Amino acid sequence: MSVAAVWSESRAEVAVVAGAGLIVVAWLLGRIAMPGWVVDACYAAAILLSGTVTWRRMLVALRARTVDMNVLMTIAVAGAVAIGQWAEAAMVIWLFALGGLLESRSVSRTRRSIRDLMDLAPPHALVLAEEGPADVPVAEVRVGDVVLVRPGERIALDGVVASGASSVDESPITGESMPVDKGVGDRVFAGSLNTNGVLEVSVSAPATESTLAHIVYLVEEAQANRAPVQRLVDRFTRYYTPAVVALAVAIAVVPPLVERALGIAGAGFESWFYRALVVLVVACPCALVISTPVAIVSAISRAARDGVLVKGGAYLEQAAAVRVIAFDKTGTLTCGTPEVVSVNALDGVGPDEVLAVAGALESRSTHPLARAIVRSAGRLAHPGELDQYGDTPGKGVRGRLSGTPYELGSSRLLTDRLDGDAVNQRTTIEHARSNEYAGAIAAALGQIAEEEDAGHTALVLLRDGVPIGVIGVADALRPEASLVAPALRDVGVRHLAILSGDNERVALSVAAQTEIDDVRARLLPEEKTEVVRDLQSRHGLVAMVGDGVNDAPALAVADIGIAMGAIGSDTALETADVALMGDDLLAVPRFLRLGRRTVRVIRQNVAFSVAVKGATLVLAVAGIAPLWLAVFADMGVALLVIANSMRLLRSRAGASRNVPLGPWAASPDRAGG
Repeated sequence: MSVAAVWSESRAEVAVVAGAGLIVVAWLLGRIAMPGWVVDACYAAAILLSGTVTWRRMLVALRARTVDMNVLMTIAVAGAVAIGQWAEAAMVIWLFALGGLLESRSVSRTRRSIRDLMDLAPPHALVLAEEGPADVPVAEVRVGDVVLVRPGERIALDGVVASGASSVDESPITGESMPVDKGVGDRVFAGSLNTNGVLEVSVSAPATESTLAHIVYLVEEAQANRAPVQRLVDRFTRYYTPAVVALAVAIAVVPPLVERALGIAGAGFESWFYRALVVLVVACPCALVISTPVAIVSAISRAARDGVLVKGGAYLEQAAAVRVIAFDKTGTLTCGTPEVVSVNALDGVGPDEVLAVAGALESRSTHPLARAIVRSAGRLAHPGELDQYGDTPGKGVRGRLSGTPYELGSSRLLTDRLDGDAVNQRTTIEHARSNEYAGAIAAALGQIAEEEDAGHTALVLLRDGVPIGVIGVADALRPEASLVAPALRDVGVRHLAILSGDNERVALSVAAQTEIDDVRARLLPEEKTEVVRDLQSRHGLVAMVGDGVNDAPALAVADIGIAMGAIGSDTALETADVALMGDDLLAVPRFLRLGRRTVRVIRQNVAFSVAVKGATLVLAVAGIAPLWLAVFADMGVALLVIANSMRLLRSRAGASRNVPLGPWAASPDRAGG
């Protein structure tokens, strides 16, 4: 590589190293009593070389008619040279260049996580064609093409498994640390890692529209959106910098004039001019300017790596002030799909037999409740061939298994049968049987009442007209849902609410299991927005957690809209302010904790910067702080601010003492969630 190429790519690094060498040479020459002009020439060369980046930025600022820290530093160096302080000037500009280099290196680390995300998806995919597999750039792969993914390879594009089975590590997308089993029909995402099996994936989206591409775009957009605190600091420095220049001019001019007017033998013009230069250096708002953006970028990057997309620093700041959270029920606190939650056997029949018979009866139905029963009964032995099958909408199904008639349906099966029986007109033998029958009916009705009181849908199974079992079906609670309320209260949330379109009994059942007190049921989507506004008027900032589709109006009205399970959902990604790429509710308290930590770090940075600046400024005016020490203090504060901010990047998004780490800790299987 040529010298010109090295200089072009590593200008800052070369300037700092060469400048340091020239300063050392100048110091050594001074120690061996070389002529002063030789020593000063070496210092001058060090000044010119070390300030290469500073001079260029200073010219850009002046063309834009602004006064930034590069302009202030240039004035300070020029002033030091004017009064013959060559060594001081060289040290000042070199320290400033070194600080800028370290700062840029540190800040680039906070953005590296996004570049790492972009590099996750391989640039080529192995596309299956008639003539054999072909290595094709991902930009040229079309929707519908089938790509081969071998063990240990990353999936190049979003798609659906067309053949094969494997475990896939989706941690870059969802934050889920455990591999997820994938088979035919399952969705897979670009950037995820195929761990053990061979997969053939039918591509469902081009590379530019993959879930990973959406994540990268949204995070970059979030980093570009300035947080309110950052905008406040920017406005402050816009007026602060000219004020500092005016102060420095006043320090350089006013005291000497006063001393001359009063005939006092004071410090003299040169001393006051030097103090003015120190004030210029001390007052550089470098640390103050970077105190917010580095913290925001670090927090957004940390969240993205943990499967939480935050669309701007404003939402991190708002998260710190949220004290109210409203949850949608279906698909948020619950899995969104019905599951068998209880099997109650009657008349001496075992629970497995009840479930096996129910599964056989429902095997031909497409009703969601039927599919839940079939899934639950899948592991049980089949009770026989089904014939004479019939389906009565609103009531249930019927059929014969090994010649025995069965019926399965809602409680209306029992009420209709009671209305049609003439129990009191039977013979003595029939009357004895009717008492037995009435007892079975009573037991079944009691079980149905218990299931409905628990918020479950009750299905009754009849054999030859006699109830032999009651099955409870419900939209199962997410495994971590019962942990969310304590976790949120632990991070300072005072009020929790459930906003549900379901009936009140079901909503109250979910509330009892999740320790949420405020329940609003039978709400239409537009009514949810009114409830959110009511919560805002009574409690302040409100975060709404929903599935990102039917909850879109409420998510838009809330101060922070959080979309649950946004992976693969363009609607959720576009609607919400914060998108949880996985189905982990515990990501919500982690996000709030991250917001609180981010605001706390920003306040620490600002307070520390202002305190050190103030103290050093007093020393500068008193003539105690030399010019190089002022630069060292300024750059030191800036680097400490960066290091403090980058703690957000390194640490997890805040596991509390009462909350397991969700995707990062062992958790129950989230089937259906």
